[in-house]
Amino acid sequence: MANTTYKLLTDLTPISLKYNQTKEEPLKINITRYKNGYISYELEGFANYQDVAINKNTCLVLTSAVSLRTIFDTSETFTIGKVPVSILVRPRNSNSFYLKEQTRFNTISLALTSSSIFYIQPIVNSNEVEIFVNGKYLQVREEYPYQTYLSEVSLDENEINRQRFLIVQKNEVIIFKTKTSSGYRYLAINNDNILRATGLVLNESIINYYVFTCIPVTTIKQEAGFLPDNNWTTYYFDVQSKTENKTVDINQNFVDTDVHYLVDFPFEDAADKGYANINVASLKTNVTPTGGPAPVENTNINQV
Repeated sequence: MANTTYKLLTDLTPISLKYNQTKEEPLKINITRYKNGYISYELEGFANYQDVAINKNTCLVLTSAVSLRTIFDTSETFTIGKVPVSILVRPRNSNSFYLKEQTRFNTISLALTSSSIFYIQPIVNSNEVEIFVNGKYLQVREEYPYQTYLSEVSLDENEINRQRFLIVQKNEVIIFKTKTSSGYRYLAINNDNILRATGLVLNESIINYYVFTCIPVTTIKQEAGFLPDNNWTTYYFDVQSKTENKTVDINQNFVDTDVHYLVDFPFEDAADKGYANINVASLKTNVTPTGGPAPVENTNINQV
């Protein structure tokens, strides 16, 4: 019978990562294309980095343990009033029908007893929102009867009004208003049960057909704006307890903790335009076995 040797996690030797800071490097790119579809890229701006990975059109950069405020400038929060992040929508005075994506016809219409989740995203520096259904933009067609549809691609700036909405949400009701070629219209359910931007305001009276019941999926409220921080907590959870298995004890609250960040962006756009939209993932790797942040003086990592 083979012997089993057990080792403690503390016996593992940590990996030390070192970084050299280089600012304002050019993003000149040299591309070599091969017949089998592979592409080779050479970027001058990343010549001095060893922690950059390139996969197809995406560049991945791993930072040292830094505050998110050192990456982004703190911006002022512009509020449109707090709204639910994700909601279910159904016609007013109905307990059976909901609004749902119909993939076969690429539209939103009534469905019995099931619903798509509407995700509301406020637009910074405006009082408008964008709405996502199943990860796709909710948009209104250019011509009458202004039928709604879903798209994976955002509209251009000159027609962005067809995916921007003014909303009124209070208590259990919600109203969607958008600008069409005929002026502002409200999203309404027509006789064929399809969602269109055809609702009108007559003598300041709002018709029930475009006043919907709003059912929040999450209790978290959302507002426009961005405050760069990385706040998190450590907690204790007793898995052996049969009575206290639905609560946790918060041990510590850490505010704006320095952690590693994984940044990715399409580098071809960065090379062509000089800027690119980025995604930032927080990697909480700078922690001790007890769950708290590691002492900064014990690390050998220089900030980038």
